[in-house]
Amino acid sequence: MQQEAGGQYKVVVMQAAAVATGDGTPMVCTDVESGSFKKLAIQVQGITTATITWEVTIDGTNWKGILVAPVTTGTAALTATADGIFTVDVTGMLQFRARISAWTSGTITVTGVLTAV
Repeated sequence: MQQEAGGQYKVVVMQAAAVATGDGTPMVCTDVESGSFKKLAIQVQGITTATITWEVTIDGTNWKGILVAPVTTGTAALTATADGIFTVDVTGMLQFRARISAWTSGTITVTGVLTAV
């Protein structure tokens, strides 16, 4: 975790050069040490033929879909099938993940940046 003017931010690589389906590394949005983060920006790189399903959990066990919007259109969706930069409000969520739910080709990297403001 690092500091930014007006708050904190945290960077996590949720998928690192993935070439198969998988849950990846979840982004912890709320914890005792860091407190609670509010906004998440996500960069997806390397999709050729694949689907990323955006999911969150409050209890740490049960994952549910969440609408995430690409910055280019602002039209939120539960999945992504192309590279881009996306944003979502994660206020009150324990964790967020970018699960590769379908994969045919591509080497996918998903990086998230959480901010407190």
